[in-house]
Amino acid sequence: MRAGGPNFVVDIIKLIMIEKQSINGKEVWVEIEPYHVERSNPKTIPTEYFTAKYYLDEPNSGSAEVFRDENGDARLFESPVAALSFASRKLQGIV
Repeated sequence: MRAGGPNFVVDIIKLIMIEKQSINGKEVWVEIEPYHVERSNPKTIPTEYFTAKYYLDEPNSGSAEVFRDENGDARLFESPVAALSFASRKLQGIV
């Protein structure tokens, strides 16, 4: 380490992305989170999916709705882009 250099440790548990969208003239926030899947064979992919939820008010309001599959579980997406695309389409009918 250099003398006088920065001292810090980065510990990232998971990254969350929130995107603000305008749907039918209303602001909606879509939050995307990584979702790790444990596999019996570690070479089976993917091991990470993504979940999505939306806020009709500012995200700090705390009231979010999770997009769910037909079994009532959080719907899993293979990428953040897939999650955002799905959310945009679904929210057209919700907002």
